Amino acid sequence: MNETERQLTEVLAQVDDWQGRSVEYTPVTGGITNPNFLVTVDDREFFLKIPGRGTDAFIDRDNCHAANRIAADAGIGPPTAYYFPDSGIEIVEWLAGYRTMTFGDVYEPEIFLKSADLIRAFHSHTGERLPLTQTAFEQTFAMLRRARELNMYLPPEIRRMDDLSHQIEEAVAQGGIEYRPSHNDYYCNNIMVNDETGALKLIDFEYASMNDPCYDMGVYSGANYFTEEMDIAFIERYYGDWNPDSFARLKLYKILADIKWSMWSLVQHRTSAVRFDYMNWFGTKMARLRGNFLDPRIDYWLHLVASG
Repeated sequence: MNETERQLTEVLAQVDDWQGRSVEYTPVTGGITNPNFLVTVDDREFFLKIPGRGTDAFIDRDNCHAANRIAADAGIGPPTAYYFPDSGIEIVEWLAGYRTMTFGDVYEPEIFLKSADLIRAFHSHTGERLPLTQTAFEQTFAMLRRARELNMYLPPEIRRMDDLSHQIEEAVAQGGIEYRPSHNDYYCNNIMVNDETGALKLIDFEYASMNDPCYDMGVYSGANYFTEEMDIAFIERYYGDWNPDSFARLKLYKILADIKWSMWSLVQHRTSAVRFDYMNWFGTKMARLRGNFLDPRIDYWLHLVASG
């Protein structure tokens, strides 16, 4: 029995409601941070997540649980059935009738617009603050530091990545941050789609924090390969009108997100037990960065954001 199977067996034994009932489980593929399972108890289905090896170095599981609760309260996430603070294992209701959003779905106008509404609903929740207040810069610098500590391969652009991260941080600090509950990993794999109703749900809150909501826009734009026109349309849908400061933040955060996630990929390549080609993931981030580094508007965006 491997470590994951042992943890799964132990947690199943801790759920008193499930004892003496028919319990079956099947691995859920597609996750690249944690081992995940579909658990069927009699005729009810649940999604069970076991924290991935090494993720305790950069993931606060109590904070994840709070973010999941916020999404559920806002009607945009699955309700939590059980949570085990000692292990960080969380069990949520299975989203029956939903499927994982694909990159192609982003180019369907209705889904694209609803995805702006979805993340705005999470940002707009006022009933509870997340325990963790953490900017995108703190997360990025932590990943840069962790990659160096592990003596990982570092790309030739690493100096530029360091310098630009600090420049963006300085500009945002001058312009100010209105802290909101933020997902910080907002892209298609963390959105579920119901084809029958058209509803969207938000999942996977490992990296959530109180943060600048524009960071979610930058992550979403970069990870889903938005065109310039899509960036503009997303801003207009989210705010109901054109917002040049938020557009500039989106563009800068789009760069910062690929710096963070490229380093995350290197860290996962060294530490994760999940079977996934993290170096290919690293390559996609670096490819986008190399293109975005050439945008002549970076200095203008920095000035605009710093001016508030």
